[in-house]
Amino acid sequence: MRVLLEPVSGTAEETLTRARVEIDRALNFRGSVTDVKAKGTRIIVQFDINPKWDLPEFEKVKSLKEWIPAKVRTVFKVLSVSA
Repeated sequence: MRVLLEPVSGTAEETLTRARVEIDRALNFRGSVTDVKAKGTRIIVQFDINPKWDLPEFEKVKSLKEWIPAKVRTVFKVLSVSA
């Protein structure tokens, strides 16, 4: 899956590490970050969903689409969460 973020303050390059930490924190046991890239003013965070998370795949995606924006909204603006 991937999350497209925009920093509330600072540049995308300056906040790459913070983006990784925030998405890791938001995911908790639900998944793990595999890649973080700056693209212009935005940050693309790739992550894998934990296969041991005991929910059907569509429920995992639905949950993450709601959960991630709620958890990182004060540090980053979440533009999209996609599978």
